[in-house]
Amino acid sequence: MAQEQIELDFDGRLIPVPGEVVSEIASAAAARAGISQRHRDLSLILGRALESGQGRLGQGEVRALVAVLEEEHPERFGPAAAELRRLVA
Repeated sequence: MAQEQIELDFDGRLIPVPGEVVSEIASAAAARAGISQRHRDLSLILGRALESGQGRLGQGEVRALVAVLEEEHPERFGPAAAELRRLVA
């Protein structure tokens, strides 16, 4: 079960993200893992973050995260994801 808040580290900046949003983004990234190593890496990092409560994203994973957020319907992940995209873009 996903934790309530997951702390994601973006170049030393910790951003709390609802576990439900992290899980949805991880699933969307995993769906693209066969065509993009960055998406695969993102899905793995987010999966581990769901287990531990925290995760660190490098530049490649941040690019994949932004791509996932842009590729999906804007409302799929909700306002928390929109705020996350704003913070990391």
